Amino acid sequence: MATRRKGMSPEEKKEKLKEFFHSNATIYSSKDVESEASKYTGMTQIQCKETLQMLIDDGVVNTDKMGSSNFYWSFPSFEFDSKKDKIIEQTKLLSETKERIQSETKKIEQLKSERVESEIRTKNLEKLQTLKDDNKSFKEELLLYADSSLIDDKKRDIKIAIAAVNRYTDNISSLRQFCDSKYNIRPSDFDTSFGIKSDMDYLEEYNFNDTPQPANKKKRK
Repeated sequence: MATRRKGMSPEEKKEKLKEFFHSNATIYSSKDVESEASKYTGMTQIQCKETLQMLIDDGVVNTDKMGSSNFYWSFPSFEFDSKKDKIIEQTKLLSETKERIQSETKKIEQLKSERVESEIRTKNLEKLQTLKDDNKSFKEELLLYADSSLIDDKKRDIKIAIAAVNRYTDNISSLRQFCDSKYNIRPSDFDTSFGIKSDMDYLEEYNFNDTPQPANKKKRK
């Protein structure tokens, strides 16, 4: 039984299509590029079209429209120039970052030199560090007693409750607008009639990422 030929990865396709362009200094029209590239690479024309767009996005293949047709070309020197420009750009960015670091470092050193040490400040710093250590310790201890499945259930209930509140808020808003347009009932009168407070609004979804996650705990036998 013949083994099935393994398909090329996206990177292999890009490399093969780039090789097609670099094998000759030719500018291809949109009509010819896919058929010629398909013959050279062994890929289907659809694969060539998709891979061509990836090379355009990468800056490896250049394209321009002349009249009603698009033309495509790529020369080895273009890729070299592109990499050279990126190196220059990154080198400039690195230099600017180093300058900012040096500037901020000088500011920090200046502030340190101008800062007056005192017994009160020293005690406050010690107290702050103690509170930080205690806070960390309490959080770690709390996680030991946390039930992860219960917390997950509570999180799900909170999300369902928020969605329900926002749904009712949306329904009330729609009904308020309907009464205003249909029966000429002002929104303020509507709210007063149904006891709706002026600060009623949609609830934002709670971000649970700020909450420490409990460690998995074995159930007691």
